[in-house]
Amino acid sequence: MTDTATRDRLRTLLVQHAVIRESVVLSSGRRSSYYVDARQVLLDPEGAALAGRMAWDLVAATEPGAVGGLTMGADPLVCAATAAAWQDGRRVTGFFVRKEAKKHGLQQWIEGPFIEEGTPVVVVDDVLTSGGSLRIALEKARQAGGRVVGAVVVIDREEGGREAIADVLDGAPLHALFTAGDLLGSDR
Repeated sequence: MTDTATRDRLRTLLVQHAVIRESVVLSSGRRSSYYVDARQVLLDPEGAALAGRMAWDLVAATEPGAVGGLTMGADPLVCAATAAAWQDGRRVTGFFVRKEAKKHGLQQWIEGPFIEEGTPVVVVDDVLTSGGSLRIALEKARQAGGRVVGAVVVIDREEGGREAIADVLDGAPLHALFTAGDLLGSDR
């Protein structure tokens, strides 16, 4: 299980390098007084190792065969979580969900060695706001034959995304490594 030092260090990295305090329009279309660019930390080797370890520790008991999510936001965590699984002696493949089906070849939505019908999968994303990206990834993973056993986000902005995707989670747990409150305190 993830220790306090791992969690504290990842939180520090996110606060120092990923939280941007300025007015922005989010992918959900909402305006916010802050932005969390988690890739600034997840694409750094230390941040990747810490986030991957935390994510894997949260879902290892569900015994997923694959971890994936909507490209670009999910990509770093997919790679980090599957690497953490490998360190624990588990072969868990990664997959990326395209934002639109490929226009040539097999015209796939999913890229990666997705295995077969019924494969237990965990869907991940960097930031959860409205739930739109996670919803797409969950739906596409199921359409490809995956059996969703959980979901993980690095940061839950606590803006209704969790509630908005409860139906598509269909009882599978949603874990957040951090909430906006964890990173911003009362300064939101």
